[in-house]
Amino acid sequence: MRTRLRLSRADQQANTRARLIERAHDVFVRNGFHASTLEAIALQAGVTKGAVYSNFANKAELFLAVNGARMEERVGRYRQLHAGSTRLDTFVSGYVRTILRDDPDGRWTSVMAEACAVAAGDEAFRAALIEQMARVNAVIGDAVADLADRTDIEFRLPRAQMMKVGGALMRGLLLQRLLDPRDMSKAFIEDVYVAFMKAMARTRS
Repeated sequence: MRTRLRLSRADQQANTRARLIERAHDVFVRNGFHASTLEAIALQAGVTKGAVYSNFANKAELFLAVNGARMEERVGRYRQLHAGSTRLDTFVSGYVRTILRDDPDGRWTSVMAEACAVAAGDEAFRAALIEQMARVNAVIGDAVADLADRTDIEFRLPRAQMMKVGGALMRGLLLQRLLDPRDMSKAFIEDVYVAFMKAMARTRS
């Protein structure tokens, strides 16, 4: 009987945590990182602020959980995309389209920009964000390296640097889209990113 009660409480806490992550995502997208409060997120999730603090120490930790959940979904799509790709340019185009589908109006890009600005002054937050990005970059890097090997291609920068530079370029393109959506169409962003990858690649010597 006690075991069932413990499992029930654990399940309840897991459900509360999942609901908080889901509702926090909605609040962050609607209000931005700075304007979002734990009170607003608790209200949206239908729980007390104390329930938020029993799962997350602060807003940064909750944001990391939201961002981590988004990244897990995206990593799954990247792996599926890799499994179905035989050419590097096909994978790169799919990679860009996946990102654009995941953030169709650019709102999450704006939230991420705010969060990164805050993280620059918070060592723990900054390190956790970098670790999350590194995990995604590793998955993309594995796919890119595999497809490059299959087509006898190498890159002008070491793999880790390629992934960091590629990620920075994508974030820059997405931020520019927020300011100038008319001239930064999805097709244009895809074309620019594919052109960048092609420019960085060469036949293996």
